[in-house]
Amino acid sequence: MAEDPGLPSTQYSVLLDFHSTVSAGTLFHIQASDGNEILSLVPAKRYESIVFSSPELTNGSTYDVFLGGTSTGAVNDGLYEKGAYTPGSKCTSFTISGIVTRVNI
Repeated sequence: MAEDPGLPSTQYSVLLDFHSTVSAGTLFHIQASDGNEILSLVPAKRYESIVFSSPELTNGSTYDVFLGGTSTGAVNDGLYEKGAYTPGSKCTSFTISGIVTRVNI
């Protein structure tokens, strides 16, 4: 079961719960509404939720979530850095509304 960071954290985070299991190796991508990459990740194991915290998440801002697609970035332990993302399927959008934002996909 996924747990969010909770209080007294001062950095914004998001807990994304998927309605079904996502296959291992499926690229997971979050980007700001202006297209700026926040996270591109390829988990090595299947997953049903992701908890993510970053100083790049800001209160009131909207973000898009994608599954699949490709990235040209360098990969380290499943995390892509500084690459161009070619979109897969857009799953949802969410807006940061507090220290922890919960999203059901």
